[in-house]
Amino acid sequence: MYKPFLTFFLVFITYNALAEEIAYKPRPAPEVLHHFISLEGKWTGSHINHAGEEEQVNLEYRTVSGGTAVEERIFADTPKEMITVYHGDGNDKLLMTHYCMLGNQPRLQLGAHEGNRFDFHYLDGAGIDREKTGHMGRMRMTIIDENTFEQEWAYFENGEELNVSKFVFVRD
Repeated sequence: MYKPFLTFFLVFITYNALAEEIAYKPRPAPEVLHHFISLEGKWTGSHINHAGEEEQVNLEYRTVSGGTAVEERIFADTPKEMITVYHGDGNDKLLMTHYCMLGNQPRLQLGAHEGNRFDFHYLDGAGIDREKTGHMGRMRMTIIDENTFEQEWAYFENGEELNVSKFVFVRD
């Protein structure tokens, strides 16, 4: 007697739970994120490493989380692999969280934005004591055209900018 009722009840609850999930609507991404969405795909670049040698770098962009974030993966499948996620903060500002090979996660906020140049500055971060911990504290990206862009990453240590790494990427 109870089995048909229990079966009906479980089907009813499951259907309603799925119907509510389908109705969920994410908050739109900040308009500026569309510049980063346009980078989706694979890129090859070069940069001068800390030993002063030029090295090849592979990079990939993917739009994730229903179009509300962009994942950047650099040095994929190597011990130096790092992920940066560009995302909104809920108030139409753009943030980036950098999952660094150093084992910390600085968050940088977009400050100046002029045309296709984007200047991100340190906001906060996990695993970082700003006065002691080495971390990425500034990044400038310039989109030159649909197939070329540059990045400059500033590394901070003991509260001061120690060096800047410049990358130039072209679309594969």
